[in-house]
Amino acid sequence: MLKFKGYCAENRIKQAELAKLLGLTIQSINNKINGRQEFSLTEVKTICSHYGISADVYFLPDSCEKETR
Repeated sequence: MLKFKGYCAENRIKQAELAKLLGLTIQSINNKINGRQEFSLTEVKTICSHYGISADVYFLPDSCEKETR
């Protein structure tokens, strides 16, 4: 999740904004962004669609990314 956390920081996306988008609490978003919980597939799809980003880039671990290339 660190890539997505970096994306949020670079684009000034607040955790409150993500919480509203996904219908979650800010604490839940914080846990997910910091790797204590996983984003669901539905949440990842919603985020990627809303921000126009790739799940491959921001949500897959580096090890998976290397294996597919």
